[in-house]
Amino acid sequence: MSIPTKIGILIPQSKQYKTLDRDFIRGIKLNNLNVQYYVESIGIGANEQLIIDKIQKLYFQEGINIIIGFFGHHNMQRVYEYASDNDILLLASDIGATVPYAMKKQKGICINSYGLTESCYLLGQHFSDKQYDKIASATSYYDSGYGMLSAMENALSKSDITISGHYITPFYPRENEAECMQLTLEHYNPEVVFAFYSGLYAEENASFINHNKVSRKYTFYTTPFAINETIVNEYQNNNLPLYVVASWFENFARTSDCTFHEQFKAQYDEPASVFAMLGYENGAVLAKLLETVDQTDTRTLLQYINTIQVEGPRGMIQFHPETNRTRFDHYIYKLERHSDDQVFFDRVETLVNEGHFIEEVTQQEMPPKIGGWQNAYLCH
Repeated sequence: MSIPTKIGILIPQSKQYKTLDRDFIRGIKLNNLNVQYYVESIGIGANEQLIIDKIQKLYFQEGINIIIGFFGHHNMQRVYEYASDNDILLLASDIGATVPYAMKKQKGICINSYGLTESCYLLGQHFSDKQYDKIASATSYYDSGYGMLSAMENALSKSDITISGHYITPFYPRENEAECMQLTLEHYNPEVVFAFYSGLYAEENASFINHNKVSRKYTFYTTPFAINETIVNEYQNNNLPLYVVASWFENFARTSDCTFHEQFKAQYDEPASVFAMLGYENGAVLAKLLETVDQTDTRTLLQYINTIQVEGPRGMIQFHPETNRTRFDHYIYKLERHSDDQVFFDRVETLVNEGHFIEEVTQQEMPPKIGGWQNAYLCH
């Protein structure tokens, strides 16, 4: 009888996304791996020393050299260096809400991101291709906004497009914040508005839009984390469209051909989340790797990990040698209401991702000051 391979899982907790940890692990386990899991909590994912301590425990106490982790964006360079120096294979997932400046590839560190900043960059290219003149942004100071906004600005840097915006301090809005948003947009008169929020901030923003009805004057683009019932209700009878940009939004798509999503719904009787999707992709990579190798020593694992190719929810999963990161096309989804009164998002445009943005920023030095909350999208 063969002894199951030991796999470590590092998982955060989230007040806002209460099922993040459960969904991520469900996604991993949907691959039905014949392995033994060792799960460690890393709090809210913002303390890099705690993460290193948990890696140290899994590696030295349990003899585990394969670890799957869902991380935030704060000081992750230290974590990656520690794992790499100790010859650990670390399959790392994140939401990609900050630009990975100076995050050069390291031995054994394979990163699979949801790619929010890539979405913003590719959307900026899309706006440039559409030859828009004016774009407005709407976000909060804490919402990792500067990282995501700077990604879009990077894409627009070679065009004549101007960008301005409305920003709020979350939970401490001005008494007339809805009117301030309205006046800002009316003064600037943009062709489109790019609005991005998450969690409680998305709920707060939705209340402003519901009050000032700016959605009836401007076409809005947003990210999946800004979508909630208030926003959907505001737009489903609206003459102007609402678009969502993402590398994966099939859990809300009308005609999804996503086998993973259907499999997840059948197993757990609820739609898959982004967190479940990321867990599933990591599990799929691991399943293919363990199927390929005869031994699980680190040298063998690292020899084969960059050769792995496996079909996943977002397309072919593979770690590209330039960055040790996955790369996927992104899509624009449009809110539609159909004859049966059901509301869905239809995939209407493909944003081809050639990987240039991430390749460039990972080679750049860290800017002297980066705004935005470092661990947005995980906790509030």
